[in-house]
Amino acid sequence: MVPPPNRRFMEGIREASSISPDNRIQKTFNSQENPNLMREKHISRLLTDEYAERILVATHDRPRSVQEVSDKNDIPIAACYRKVHELEELGLLNCAQIVTTPKGKTMKLYRSQLKTATLIYEEGIFKVRLEFNYDRDINGKWIELNPVITA
Repeated sequence: MVPPPNRRFMEGIREASSISPDNRIQKTFNSQENPNLMREKHISRLLTDEYAERILVATHDRPRSVQEVSDKNDIPIAACYRKVHELEELGLLNCAQIVTTPKGKTMKLYRSQLKTATLIYEEGIFKVRLEFNYDRDINGKWIELNPVITA
């Protein structure tokens, strides 16, 4: 199941055109034209985010709580919750288990869903390939991160 794209990043995206220094018209992507592009770019940006990287690594081998990830990886708790939420919305992390603490509170344990991520730079274009622990539309496909479309 593919999670919905993060609404914060999808709002306000409009079609726009600009003229490059060599007088070519460059068209930016409209979320209506390719709604997956913004999600894919956001995923690739998250992979280079220091806190997101620590969270994915910490939850790769076994499910962990946000508090445990925060404490063991020196991530402020509020930032850790925000990143976990972003990672979960994009399908990079999921709630593997809900447990009850000795004090009777429920606590979610999260696990990374990312198996591998490969980033390359080739002929002026950055590309990323992601492989997940579950079937996904972008699983194993090369995604261009900086495509230029000329009209």
